[in-house]
Amino acid sequence: MTDHPAIDASASAVAQLLGRAPDSDALSRATGEVATQADDLRALTRSLFVFRLRGEWLGLPAAIVDEVLEPRPIHSLPHRREGLVRGLVNVRGQLTVCVALESLLQIDAARADPERSAAGAASVLGRRLVVLSMQDQRLAFESDEVHGAHRYDPALVGEVPGTVALASAAFSTGVLAMQARSVGLLDDGLMLSAINRRLG
Repeated sequence: MTDHPAIDASASAVAQLLGRAPDSDALSRATGEVATQADDLRALTRSLFVFRLRGEWLGLPAAIVDEVLEPRPIHSLPHRREGLVRGLVNVRGQLTVCVALESLLQIDAARADPERSAAGAASVLGRRLVVLSMQDQRLAFESDEVHGAHRYDPALVGEVPGTVALASAAFSTGVLAMQARSVGLLDDGLMLSAINRRLG
């Protein structure tokens, strides 16, 4: 027999609490919350790779992003002075064309970069080389920041606002609000076609 009746009393109270059937209203509320969370997760049917070019946060289908690497030397091509092509970059021994995506989208170079919030800074990577694999073709571009892949509900995608530059709007399929940012969703098919036309 124990010498601590207070401990015995506490243990008995805990046993009674654990043994008691849950209140039906509490059980119903908990079941509803779990079902809502499951529905919310099921709605996240698309995956988006989010990155920043100058002052614009943009997104591409995550499935086409092959690698995200530290920046590396870009070797310019002779007789190629067009703003779209930066040159060739060595990606694991394979020479890959590196394009200036901001040139294609005509994103204003003078536009200030958005400030990072203290909460978001930890989850954002600085300048990176992003390698895309689209329709058996590999391309790379440099992003100013990378926020990585995120799942989202396509029902939450809004229309492209009229304030977006015409060049960017031509490649955009919508806008998604994400962590206090507006992310422009890019059409990778249209983007690749435009790049190939200008490369040809």
